[in-house]
Amino acid sequence: MFTHVGWVECLKKASSYGDLGVVASLTALSIILHLFNIPFPPAQYLLFDFTGIPLAVAMFFNARATLLVGLPVFYIGLLLYRPQDPIGPFMKVVAEGVTILPFYILYKKGWFKGRFKATVSTSIVAASRTITMLLLNIAIDPFYFMLFKWVDTYSQGLALTLVALPYIGLFNVIVAIYVSWLALPVVRELAKIGVLIDGKSAHSEGP
Repeated sequence: MFTHVGWVECLKKASSYGDLGVVASLTALSIILHLFNIPFPPAQYLLFDFTGIPLAVAMFFNARATLLVGLPVFYIGLLLYRPQDPIGPFMKVVAEGVTILPFYILYKKGWFKGRFKATVSTSIVAASRTITMLLLNIAIDPFYFMLFKWVDTYSQGLALTLVALPYIGLFNVIVAIYVSWLALPVVRELAKIGVLIDGKSAHSEGP
């Protein structure tokens, strides 16, 4: 016979399994959303999409599962679209990871309450994504260009990378801003109706 404590533990376990199911569903949605994209006009090899929004929301159901399971599954899903290019999906996963993690942490700490704090928090999220991706592109792109025979030498690849960096930087700033501001009202509404335990701390005034 279950005691009160036993019922509470069962409910917690059921909630945990349910959260994992939601994370899986949101990860699948992100993979599907990758099919729908808009080229960045100054550099049309950079594509806007909405994959980061479901991933950001998934963090509030189970952050650990999203980072340790959801993002690897997301990578595999992207790789199925372009199996000949494992590097592109890896860069995409890193970009989304360094966007949703600071978004989640700052939200939990109440730094999206009020317009000023929300603006500062969005700037931090944008800086996290942009700086990480600029450094990652400098480290990887020259070898990527050589691998696909776009250039013959590392120096040529590095020169091409440096030309692209301003576009990469601006692109990532824009993505970080719209992912944060579009995920934010979703998280707040889910918190208001009691769906998100992790989201209850910050459903006040937004940016």
